[in-house]
Amino acid sequence: MLKKLFLFVAVAFFPLTMSAQDENFYIFLCIGQSNMNGKGEIEEIDRAVPDNFLSLSAVDGKGRKRGQWRKAVPPNSRDDAGLSVVDYFGRTMLANLPEGARVGIIQVAVDGAGIDLFDKTNYRRYISTVTESWKKKQIAQYDGNPYARLIELARQAQDEGDIRGIIIHQGETDAYDKQWIAKVKKIYNDLVHDLDLDIRTPLVVGEVGGTDQRGECARANKIINQLPKGFQQCHVASSKGCSLQSDRLHFDTDGYRTLGRRFGMKMLQALGFEFHEYKSEVVAAPYQPTIDVNASIDTQGLIMAQATEPLRRVDILSQSGDILKTIQCDGTRNVVINTREFPNESYLKMIFLGTNGATVELEMTP
Repeated sequence: MLKKLFLFVAVAFFPLTMSAQDENFYIFLCIGQSNMNGKGEIEEIDRAVPDNFLSLSAVDGKGRKRGQWRKAVPPNSRDDAGLSVVDYFGRTMLANLPEGARVGIIQVAVDGAGIDLFDKTNYRRYISTVTESWKKKQIAQYDGNPYARLIELARQAQDEGDIRGIIIHQGETDAYDKQWIAKVKKIYNDLVHDLDLDIRTPLVVGEVGGTDQRGECARANKIINQLPKGFQQCHVASSKGCSLQSDRLHFDTDGYRTLGRRFGMKMLQALGFEFHEYKSEVVAAPYQPTIDVNASIDTQGLIMAQATEPLRRVDILSQSGDILKTIQCDGTRNVVINTREFPNESYLKMIFLGTNGATVELEMTP
């Protein structure tokens, strides 16, 4: 009895005191932009994380310290992030790996980042083109070199477990020609070389929001799906059916859960494991929610909109897809939009999000 009790206590505290390498500790490098950071609303079920799913913090923050392992309770990348593809990727891996296995993630991501930010030779040139203060701030959290931070943490993690794979969700910014394919391959080869990884280490790349969800960047998937050609270590996780938020760029909570599971399935296949899909306790609604909006515009440029369901918010977007304004509605059905607030915009897209989760779009054109 004493022996069993001692072993239990040792395992319970092991994640905080790991020192010896453990071949049953599966570590994965996670790279990307905002959908890798995560923008999904975190619900209570998402916080119920297995004790053997861990995150090696890449930045300091509330409840996290750079270079220290923590239980992988979302958000995992930064304090201001949300649910991400990594969350259900890790759960899916654990549900199918041998008993006693642990999964660790190292997540390095910057919202809106081009692929060159993660290139160890081209990142300075890319950073010199960055003008957005919020993006500069995120890059600064990695001391201006996300690739170097990833290598630093990965080498630390190799003293404790094995790096078994790499996942990437990036492409909304620049995956529109074959140069992106060459850049991803270079980053992969640099990681394999610099970390002395097995040359067969799997890479799983995720699609961006697809045409079936009217994704704003869906055309990038054509290039993303060309990546595995002649690159047998690479596999693509499909985003088909993964629901998006009203901006049509970021997945919603259910979308992240589904895509994260698909990342896990592809990684398991690549590693030679049999798998079954991780089953969430979230129960889908027995109906498809709908919403309609009637709107008119007066001579003063005021749009009077009335919805058939209570509204959560209205996003107003430019022709290029930038969010110009968000109106929080708190359950009202009536919204007034003053188009004169946007004097330089001849086109406006208005996305109405109901409290039932349904969305509808209206456009104002010249």
